[in-house]
Amino acid sequence: MTYEQEFLKAFEEWLNTQVMVNEMAKKESEKVFETYKDEKAKEAIIRYESRLDAYQFLQGKLANYHQGKDFHALPDHLSSERYY
Repeated sequence: MTYEQEFLKAFEEWLNTQVMVNEMAKKESEKVFETYKDEKAKEAIIRYESRLDAYQFLQGKLANYHQGKDFHALPDHLSSERYY
């Protein structure tokens, strides 16, 4: 495996771990907020959602790479949708 391939593999593994961790942390924060109405938990939910958005964006870019698509190509589920 080349250096670039090893790097991308390690990066993708790290990214998938971050998505999993942040999804679990968001769910736990939601439980805390529902149970105790803790404002810090509500703020944590927002932070975890923001991180998840960024990580999922990067996952989409890696999916483009694996499919041989351009970096700026839209994900398959968005290419046929139109918003006005």
